[in-house]
Amino acid sequence: MMFLACSSETGSPGTGGGGADQATGGAGGAHTSTSGGETTSTGGTSDDASSSSSGTTGGSTGGGPQAGAGGMGTGGTESPAGNPSPGCGKSGRPESGTVKVDDDHIYTFPDSYDGNTPLPLLMGFHACGNPIDQFINLTRGSAFETEYVRAVGRSSDRGGCWNYNNDIARVLRIYDDLMDSYCIDMDRVFATGHSSGAQMIMQILAHKSDAEHMNFRAVAPVAASDYGALQVSMPAMYIQGKNDTVRGGDGASAVARFRTANMCEMSSTPYSQVMGCQSSGKTVNPGCISYSGCSEPTIWCSHDDPAYSNTSHGVPCFAIGAMYDFFTGMP
Repeated sequence: MMFLACSSETGSPGTGGGGADQATGGAGGAHTSTSGGETTSTGGTSDDASSSSSGTTGGSTGGGPQAGAGGMGTGGTESPAGNPSPGCGKSGRPESGTVKVDDDHIYTFPDSYDGNTPLPLLMGFHACGNPIDQFINLTRGSAFETEYVRAVGRSSDRGGCWNYNNDIARVLRIYDDLMDSYCIDMDRVFATGHSSGAQMIMQILAHKSDAEHMNFRAVAPVAASDYGALQVSMPAMYIQGKNDTVRGGDGASAVARFRTANMCEMSSTPYSQVMGCQSSGKTVNPGCISYSGCSEPTIWCSHDDPAYSNTSHGVPCFAIGAMYDFFTGMP
């Protein structure tokens, strides 16, 4: 089966312009990198097709990540308080804990969901050519499954690539439906996405009205691109292979957008909370750093997981556990 890692965007997103697939070289690990690189055209479809390699731990397609060191979330206790959405008190847990509309969205609800106590929400944006349930599969067996409401949408593009101009209305509708119909903590809405899905998150943050509407508490894009200046500050764990051959770089320019929006210093320190893991017979170095002096936590994981057919463009084996710990640790 062929899985694409592309995006199809039209229009000029946000302030500062920008198009798909900003590529900037740089090394992983504890380092500092400035923005730069080159921006490709805003139209068309980006990235080459890459099939998911078999045997990859915590890869970007297929089932949930196998637990290497740091491979899964450690679990925790969510406060029953929070900022309840208008849907609180309307109904209990849906039958079988799942709500699905074909080719549009899937919601899953943990056993603890009672319709009255607001729970955190994880929104997942699939990669181009990947199934709608990519992040349902990746988080299966993790603490996200047992503690969070999970919501994934389907892009409107036939090839499964997210297109901001075509898809933002759908994304906002899904968000509004979740808030109006279910019991969500509106202060604990988190987003992750892979490749084209990560690019969609970057574009949401480049549009102030959409970013404020969705009010993400934190984001964790995996292998995105630079779409211009972010219009809001945002806690971020940005993840990308340091030798991502699909993007042609390590994501330094996208990281620079978070660093600027969060008013970070150029200096950084190793972020040792993320542990290594095993992928395709390799011990993976997450290569995470934390920038200093930021208004919001800003983490860059420039890893060496060869996932996604040895392109380093996939969701690395440590990602789901690292995201859970990062999101759940938000005050």
